[in-house]
Amino acid sequence: MPTPLLQLRALRDIVEAEVFDQRVDACLGPGVHRYVAALVRLVEDGDRDPSIALNEGLSAAGFLRVVPRLPPVRARQWSPQCPA
Repeated sequence: MPTPLLQLRALRDIVEAEVFDQRVDACLGPGVHRYVAALVRLVEDGDRDPSIALNEGLSAAGFLRVVPRLPPVRARQWSPQCPA
């Protein structure tokens, strides 16, 4: 069984691949990737319990996967008939 730190590093790599391949929401994905990477650093520095950090990372990645991908934001087209 891999250690929680190894699992957390693997999770970071998986989230990075999902963001790169655009399989997850483009606005949330990079933030979740940075969060999991921060958890990895905290565990490596000894400032965070590895098991807790792994559970937090798995929760964030799970949330990212259930959020539907939103369409790209488009500029709003204003009609000249609309009052100012």
